[in-house]
Amino acid sequence: MTGEPREADVIVVGAGLSGLVAAREVLRAGFEPLVLEAADRVGGRILTEEPLPGVFLELGAQWIGDTHHRMTALADELGIELYPQFEDGETSYEFAGEVLRGEAFHGRYAEDVAAVERVLRELDAMAATVSVAEPWAAPRADEWDRITVGQWYDAQGLSPVGRELLEICTVGILAVPTVEVSLLGLLVNVVTCGVTADLLSESEGGAQTQRFVGGTAQIPLRLAAELGDRVVLDCPVLTVEHSAESVTVGCRGGPVARGRQVVVALAPTLAGRIMYDPPLPGKRDQLTQRMPQASAHKMFAVYDEPFWRADGLNAQLISDVGPARMSNDSCMPETSGGPGIILGFLEGENARIEGRWPAEQRIEAFREELARHFGPRAAKPELVVEGGWADREWTRGCYNANPGPCGWLHFGEALATPVGPIKWAATETALEWSGYMEGAVDAGVRAAREALAALA
Repeated sequence: MTGEPREADVIVVGAGLSGLVAAREVLRAGFEPLVLEAADRVGGRILTEEPLPGVFLELGAQWIGDTHHRMTALADELGIELYPQFEDGETSYEFAGEVLRGEAFHGRYAEDVAAVERVLRELDAMAATVSVAEPWAAPRADEWDRITVGQWYDAQGLSPVGRELLEICTVGILAVPTVEVSLLGLLVNVVTCGVTADLLSESEGGAQTQRFVGGTAQIPLRLAAELGDRVVLDCPVLTVEHSAESVTVGCRGGPVARGRQVVVALAPTLAGRIMYDPPLPGKRDQLTQRMPQASAHKMFAVYDEPFWRADGLNAQLISDVGPARMSNDSCMPETSGGPGIILGFLEGENARIEGRWPAEQRIEAFREELARHFGPRAAKPELVVEGGWADREWTRGCYNANPGPCGWLHFGEALATPVGPIKWAATETALEWSGYMEGAVDAGVRAAREALAALA
């Protein structure tokens, strides 16, 4: 940002989905927003790449669910069509040294799967006692926030296969090992999303049932187009000076921006790296010190066609070996006649360990894994595209952030509470579907309305 200082009613820090939605709310209310984005693109944790013409690979956010009404409405308003996630066929499981298709796996491990279902139903019952607005006030919050999810899982009497299956599914949501998140933290995730079935299922009612024709990145791009030159890229915010009447925002390598309110639409740990004057309350600062970004790495294998479908498979694997612990069919709409695409997920420890291997070693291990599940043809993709999030300068992780033990109990109240003219957005602050695009929209609208109320 060069030239004279920019003036706006509401300055928005971050051009991810939450920040762009907040800015649009401000503009539609008749006030002037200004969005300052550190990166050279909009979208934040949404990132679509097109390695081949018409082939859209989602390195970032990819799905919405049937109950993601805000995102469905937003896509419709922006003229972006949806198509269903392909899920017909059997899942391939790799446990205890053998690979089994879904029906065979569930037959062999029926008792183990039933025990996992019992644990999930117990989580639902516990989450029903937690208020998403005040999780620290739950009757057993003190007890639940002092132990990790992993500790609680270990005490449930599961078999090694059942325990590992539950670990893989949970890390698929949190993208961190279960020993790093408190039990209350997991329950907050459950209650913001309904029940565990809504979190874990790809079928009706789940969180991964629909995708965007042409790629998810169309959403932030079209939102930014509506805002025009009110969005400024390559403008990392370093300072926020604030009083009851005004805010002054300083950027690296450029002049300041002045306004009356500011919406900081960044993940908590990134929001904590800005210098605030006067300083933020200690409770808010210590919260941001306890909400690290999760670890995720995606690997796409591209083939000439989705050959696994003819074999009765859905391209989903669940593996205790890796490098990918889970995968799915990531093809374009069936009507497009496009290539076959399998997406493998490295999350939590797998992203931290295998994600740091030399690329050649990681890709070779991924090819071998795909061949074990989907046959020798799977070992020979025409193209492999991958990307992790920890090394991205202005993100430093994905998909979300979760406090460790005692984080919610001692600091959670500061997560979305305004500090004078400073309002907080980003999906982590949402009361519904936190950690998802749906939550990002929820948080952006809420933060904008707080700023607008203050302006009024």
